[in-house]
Amino acid sequence: MAMKRLLKICKVAFQSINKNRTRSLLTMLGIIIGVGAVIMTISAGEGATMHVQNQISGLGTNLLMIQTKTEHKAGINVRMGRPIDKKDLEILQKNAVWMPNISPLLAIGAQAIGPNGYKSTMVYGVSYDYFYISSRELQSGSFFTDEDVKTAKKYCVIGETIREELFPGTDPIGRQIRIDKVPFTVVGLLTEEGSGGMQDMDDIILAPYTTIQNRLYGHRRGYTMIMASALSEDHILDAKTETIELLRESHKIKEADDDDFEIMTQIELQEITGNITGILTILMGAIASVSLIVGGIGIMNIMLVSVTERTREIGTRLAIGARESDILTQFLIEAVVLSLAGGVIGVVLGIAGNQMIYEATGFFIPTALYSILIGFGFSALVGVAFGYFPARKAAKLNPIDALRYE
Repeated sequence: MAMKRLLKICKVAFQSINKNRTRSLLTMLGIIIGVGAVIMTISAGEGATMHVQNQISGLGTNLLMIQTKTEHKAGINVRMGRPIDKKDLEILQKNAVWMPNISPLLAIGAQAIGPNGYKSTMVYGVSYDYFYISSRELQSGSFFTDEDVKTAKKYCVIGETIREELFPGTDPIGRQIRIDKVPFTVVGLLTEEGSGGMQDMDDIILAPYTTIQNRLYGHRRGYTMIMASALSEDHILDAKTETIELLRESHKIKEADDDDFEIMTQIELQEITGNITGILTILMGAIASVSLIVGGIGIMNIMLVSVTERTREIGTRLAIGARESDILTQFLIEAVVLSLAGGVIGVVLGIAGNQMIYEATGFFIPTALYSILIGFGFSALVGVAFGYFPARKAAKLNPIDALRYE
């Protein structure tokens, strides 16, 4: 009997919604936009996180980055210890057990000039081990060798962005570029990795660190950092512990004193960036959720207007035996149905929006399942929360006053 009564109430509620289709659609509009915005913003955050993590993975395999400790003072980074230098490199190369590949890295900004253009870019001085650490592959040519590093040959390997700027439409292998007036021969072209995220991975020139140190780095002491790869992901912490012990001994740091160097592992870097992008995702989702609340207020306003318009109808139903709970349930059902319908359309809109952004920009945005659940669940909650007050007002109408209402 109770089920039959509920089905009858649902039928009346759906008839009311169908009778005022334009108003119902406008009522849902706020929910549609809100749910779509929540899905798109959360998914965009997930896509950014995935993209950044992929970029970090592209930096190297089981990576460790060792550099001089710095502190941020008066808007600049101030070095707190002596530079990581040749002595540290030799100690690590000679004694490290958990790091089979170790390379110094000298990073400088420079202008590269080719036969068909010029470009300001970053030039990295590295050893042959760097190519194992970074897992970069060649599209053509070859890497410079250990012998080239020892003899400080003026060879370089360039990325696709540099090729496009300096050698458009031609093969750069064997040709020369000038880096701050020093001629370098291009021996290799890196496989394209794409741009976006933190940096363009193809806007890069690699050369022997000895050549960079002798010809471009001036009289600056030490390296920008030392890069190394652990034997495996399971041994990254072993490699870090080993490096700390070796460098503390190299720098003659007393047991009670702090390290004057910093070691960042690939795992730590991924955790840091994951936390940052996670916070941004939550923030963007929270901002988008405001539109859902606005949509809920819209539902409440329209339902209140509906109660006023249907006062005589409500009075008639109450007079012929409808209970307050029936009226309350009917108006609640109308509000929830409008919210859920808006939620469904909003989900479709959000997924379609993600696809449109991908088609327009090439930036892949995975539609996060939990964003759909959040948007859909929130829309149902909004329907109940903002539909209850108008429903209660309708249920509390006095039948006599309602029948007299003009």
